[in-house]
Amino acid sequence: MVVDKTLYNVLGVEPNSTQEQISKMQQVNAAREVLMDPKTREMYDRYGLEGMKTAMNNENFNFPGFSGSIFDLFNLFEHGNSSQGRSTVNKGKDIKHVLRVSLEELYSGSTRTIFIDCDFVCVECNGIGCHDGIPYECNNCRGTGIDRVIHRVGPMTQQIQEKCSTCNGEGYVMDLIDRCRTCDGNKVIQQEKSLDIHIAHGSQHRETIKLSGQGNQIPNGEAGTVYVILEQQPHATFDRKGDDLIMTMQINLTESLCGFQRTITLLDGHNILINHPPGKPIVPNSYRSLKGYGMPNRNTHTYGNVIIRFDVKFPEDNFIQTESQYKQLEAILPPKIQNILTSNEHDEEVKMMPCDCCSRITYTVPASPFG
Repeated sequence: MVVDKTLYNVLGVEPNSTQEQISKMQQVNAAREVLMDPKTREMYDRYGLEGMKTAMNNENFNFPGFSGSIFDLFNLFEHGNSSQGRSTVNKGKDIKHVLRVSLEELYSGSTRTIFIDCDFVCVECNGIGCHDGIPYECNNCRGTGIDRVIHRVGPMTQQIQEKCSTCNGEGYVMDLIDRCRTCDGNKVIQQEKSLDIHIAHGSQHRETIKLSGQGNQIPNGEAGTVYVILEQQPHATFDRKGDDLIMTMQINLTESLCGFQRTITLLDGHNILINHPPGKPIVPNSYRSLKGYGMPNRNTHTYGNVIIRFDVKFPEDNFIQTESQYKQLEAILPPKIQNILTSNEHDEEVKMMPCDCCSRITYTVPASPFG
């Protein structure tokens, strides 16, 4: 129940009037100030609001009794016209948080708890900033939170709106002794906040999870948004390429020529056994694919592939001890190409030596056919 209706009666509105109705009365009062003065009324009749605004920015403009509150009139009508048809809601600042996750978590999905520093509206003062005292209108900006500064450049003048330095754009100030002891007049306090983050299976590196209303709070406004950015950590076995998982498997020459069996542990923890038959040599830097064992795709409900790149390790020097063993191996392997020198007197036989400069030579590994 309203105790005193005096101010409502002055404006000619009821206590249950909306903020929009009260704002309309501000326009009425500002317009009355212009039209009650014969000179400003004459200027308005001749030039309108825009013409008056231009005239006031002229350094030769001088009308006695023409107060600076006319700027408030411009501000009221400009903001009133621009805001028709839409509402502006104040919102707290958003928060971005990078969450480092494993490839296993992106594969199977997971729930993680994060902790962030967040602004909360002070419960001691209900976001007012003071306890016993009452904030009063800033005398510098008259409650608008805006300073209007006139800059002169030669014969030209320019009016610039800046945040009021006296009230820091709040529109009101309070005595130091009246400030809330909990928030020190800031209206909000910063506290640690925990949030449970659901990571869906098949999530992507740098994917963003949006949590509306979980960010910084402000008095009389909406809380901001928390954006959680998933950052995949390097994996010991797999590199991700879209929905495919790329891995390198080292095999020796015997396995390359005679076949092999190997187990691979997938991201969900279960093992698969792969077989390669003899008689189909695997050359270095060649690739094989395991269809449907890669990353899940949430949109297509399918799985990518595991792509294996083979690194074939050759034997060390002198791994065969006897000449007869060399003969046996030579008899099994494809025949050697026999080259002989011609009778040209400039032909010669040259012995190759180990090259210690090989480490400075860059070799390009053949590109993967899978991108």
